[in-house]
Amino acid sequence: MYMKITSSLIISALIANFVIFSCSKDEPGPVEVLTYQVEDLEGDVFADNETIDFSTVVYETATLNFKVRNTSSKTIAMRIEVESMSGTDGSLMELCFGECYYGVTTGSSYPSNPSSPNVNIEPGQTQVSSGDHFFNSDPGDGTTPVEYIFKFYLADETGNQNGTAFRIKYRYTRN
Repeated sequence: MYMKITSSLIISALIANFVIFSCSKDEPGPVEVLTYQVEDLEGDVFADNETIDFSTVVYETATLNFKVRNTSSKTIAMRIEVESMSGTDGSLMELCFGECYYGVTTGSSYPSNPSSPNVNIEPGQTQVSSGDHFFNSDPGDGTTPVEYIFKFYLADETGNQNGTAFRIKYRYTRN
């Protein structure tokens, strides 16, 4: 007795092999896009590229406090870069994000510690450090505004940008 091989039998065998091999567990599942938002201390969300204006260099009223909230289901790693500045040399800017830095430079990212370059934030939480903020004490030349553009970004384990960026402009103009 022998079995007659038909084209429908061959097609069925090919489809079965395709299904078996395409459902392999070695293939990665869908990749979650990591997301975050930047908020004030009351939980109000800043808009990307929002400008925050100040007319004083007094600490209590010229401090821009913020929190970064992880809106993902996985831990995120964050950094802040001083993307640009004008009307100042950056020496009188206080940037606190995980640690505080007195004086900043264009193109530098914070935290600046190579052994711990990121602020890690758990899912649904904000960073654990309290008091993270920007504060400018540079009165400028009296006519040109003092401006900083800060770029928040997702980072990989070595601190390199690895995701979306969010910008805030801090501007001081003398009255």
